[in-house]
Amino acid sequence: MTKPRTYPTAPVELPMREAELEPVPVEGCAGCAELDKVRARARVVNDQATITDANVLLRRHPDGH
Repeated sequence: MTKPRTYPTAPVELPMREAELEPVPVEGCAGCAELDKVRARARVVNDQATITDANVLLRRHPDGH
């Protein structure tokens, strides 16, 4: 008789699709341009929290467009 397994199975690996999900800034909008710059600077130092915050603000920003 084999001994039953007492540990979980391997984790599921999901693909990183960040680039597909990022909002695109509206051309000619100063607010969008600033948020895009913040996101680019955060990406240089690998600050994922700021990148995410900028993406959320970009998604919510288009109220005036």
